Amino acid sequence: MRAARRIPYVNQGMVMACTLAFVLGLPPESLAFVPAYFFGTVETAGPLPTWAVWRGLFGHVLIHSDIVHLVSNMLALWAFGGAVELAMGSLRYLLFFLLCAAAGAMVEGALAVDPMAPLVGASGAICGVMGAFLLLHPQATLGVTPGPRVPASFVVGSFLAINVAMTLMPPAPGSSLGDVAWAAHLGGFGAGMALVALFRRPGVALWSVARLSTAAKAAVYLTLVVVLLRTL
Repeated sequence: MRAARRIPYVNQGMVMACTLAFVLGLPPESLAFVPAYFFGTVETAGPLPTWAVWRGLFGHVLIHSDIVHLVSNMLALWAFGGAVELAMGSLRYLLFFLLCAAAGAMVEGALAVDPMAPLVGASGAICGVMGAFLLLHPQATLGVTPGPRVPASFVVGSFLAINVAMTLMPPAPGSSLGDVAWAAHLGGFGAGMALVALFRRPGVALWSVARLSTAAKAAVYLTLVVVLLRTL
């Protein structure tokens, strides 16, 4: 008897929720994370973060600045998130995703040049997912048969290297790259790679062999194209 195919409901639900929030036009100020209020670096901030600030710490993942921002993030989440959710289980994956989002926001806030600049987007959490995928399936490959294949670890590792470079050597003022939360990406990556061993299902090994589905391959390639377009 064939085992029932598991479906990554949380990951799919997150893609739908972010897309719906964009379509509905939720106001960014309702869920954006503003570092100054969390770290108490402005006069109006109290001694401890208020409920609205805690809401932004996790809720900022639902808000995206434009259609390119949304599409690039959702493609990456679609490509890597399903495999990570199946390796963790849905409830663990949801908690993992939120913790990566919070870690990314706090690192971005700690390193922010302008602590009043709002942080929006699921990039930090998605980088956590990519970091977990790297440790779970480092030998996964991308490609179309027949034809050359590219290690998924190369794609993730290259993106990680870009984020390290952009964090250490920030883009010039006025550059479109200056609007990207590079430090949030690094915070998410670090959290994802640190938490994956704790959140994986019993018996799920790290460094296992896996192949991305055809849909995931297409998503990865489209993500790279969209990211490239954002840098132009």
